[in-house]
Amino acid sequence: MAQKAVIRFEHVSKSFTSKKMNVNAVRNVSLEIQKGEIFGIIGFSGAGKSTLIRCMNLLERPTDGNVFFQGVNLCEVNNQKLREARQKMGMIFQQFNLLEQRNVWENICYPLEIAGVEKKERKQRIEELLTLVDLTEKAKAYPSQLSGGQKQRVAIARALATDPEVILCDEATSALDPITTKSILDLLKKINETRGVTIVIITHEMKVAEQVCDRVGVMNQGELVELGEVREIFLHPQSDTAKKMILFGGGIRYEEGGGTT
Repeated sequence: MAQKAVIRFEHVSKSFTSKKMNVNAVRNVSLEIQKGEIFGIIGFSGAGKSTLIRCMNLLERPTDGNVFFQGVNLCEVNNQKLREARQKMGMIFQQFNLLEQRNVWENICYPLEIAGVEKKERKQRIEELLTLVDLTEKAKAYPSQLSGGQKQRVAIARALATDPEVILCDEATSALDPITTKSILDLLKKINETRGVTIVIITHEMKVAEQVCDRVGVMNQGELVELGEVREIFLHPQSDTAKKMILFGGGIRYEEGGGTT
């Protein structure tokens, strides 16, 4: 695994304040995500996972701390530099977020249009991405005509359209059945292996982390309570959150000194 951090958090906190309450969604999180790895952020609902991933591209600006992308502090750059950084970070959501009035081809084309890519290059790139996500025959179909898995494949292709360095997946498989979830995770793993794209996956499902992640960070009440390689955390969980998630999450059982059962 490459030892160069593509994303780095330094003491990042994020609070939301209203007239009635103050919510500390992320509390003093420091971590590094290495170039080329699949990194999972796991935890129960309300742990702060989605807020954390949205701080990575500053969709949520941290209340305190700094976020570095490829060595650049995003909290200090101007709007133009921030937009350029965001083009290198594709994002996939739980509810797909496709444009219903656009067909598959047009949905994938949308970020290329925004980026000002020429028509000939757009066509070539979309054809390549449709082949990658196995949706060539659905190019003219609209989101309402697609299954959940197909919609997520369109979302993945759209996220890859601008040739990003990182893909951020916010509960990208939560709305899918187990078989479709496995196929989407297999596709993400293929993209990681063949294109070298760093992938960050937010999930509350232990089987997701087991299937594709190299390392995971465990969150609870906004704090990063454990960090390490997947196998080590499943064999020797240190935090109460990790122990509970393993107990109730099912999935692969690791054996000391060997593989999986």
